[in-house]
Amino acid sequence: MLVKSRTSPKLFSDFNTLQFASVMAMVVFAMLLVFMTIPTDHYGVSADLPKVSHPISMPGALREDAMKVTITRDGKVYFGSDQVNITNLPVKIQDRLKDREVERRVYVVADMRARWGAVKQVLDAIRSAGIIRVAFLADQGRSPIVTN
Repeated sequence: MLVKSRTSPKLFSDFNTLQFASVMAMVVFAMLLVFMTIPTDHYGVSADLPKVSHPISMPGALREDAMKVTITRDGKVYFGSDQVNITNLPVKIQDRLKDREVERRVYVVADMRARWGAVKQVLDAIRSAGIIRVAFLADQGRSPIVTN
């Protein structure tokens, strides 16, 4: 008589990392393609802010209804997230001032490489709209102190 063993055959579990890595790479590539082709709404315009030694906190700039004027390095002017012509800026500001809840201050976000001529034109346009209180936003990170 033959004696059969009562042990079950061993299950071999082989995990092939090369195949797993190639499948994951294809999934990541497909997701990148999908997310890069979806149009996104930009809720703001970014600018490289100048660094200052002693920043002052401006919590009013974080409000949703804060009036922000952004000047990019190439001289484009944005009121909120909409690009505006410099001649239309006073009209846009006055339209926003019709709402009594809005703070009567304009926050200027000027790129640190923006030309002074563009910044001066924006300041003149803001003042012609009747706004006296203008605040410039700067990077709150401390700049390195240079000692000689």
